[in-house]
Amino acid sequence: MRVYLSVPMIANRTPSVALSMARAIRDSGHEISSPWVLGPVEGYAPDVVNIFERDMRGAEKSDAIVADVTSPSIGVGMELMAAYKAGRKIIVAAKEGSTVSHMLLHMDGKEHIEFKDEQDLYEKLMGVLVPLASSGRKAANQK
Repeated sequence: MRVYLSVPMIANRTPSVALSMARAIRDSGHEISSPWVLGPVEGYAPDVVNIFERDMRGAEKSDAIVADVTSPSIGVGMELMAAYKAGRKIIVAAKEGSTVSHMLLHMDGKEHIEFKDEQDLYEKLMGVLVPLASSGRKAANQK
């Protein structure tokens, strides 16, 4: 499956969390459809890349989205809404003790993971992502 990794990029950026999430996505047999979130923060140059269009299209066209919602992020919220409206599998993760939007907590059909540290996040994400990989392989074999 193609999994869109959604993490805060400007404020509240936590590269170690993003890397743990990326490792779980890859180790569970999925492809990251938003690899740019693991690199340096992009500058504002809409004539080079329209970040809004790229990210909305990426969230809508991926099979699932995995998002860090530990800290508020307008971009992450917009990507989650795009994925939700497109009927994608939604997995959100937040560090224990963080305050998560009630609107997001009340979203139907999402998986919500609370984690202590990056290792705990990795293990819990693997528990959700590995079964998705096997169900995706079964569906592909039935075609």
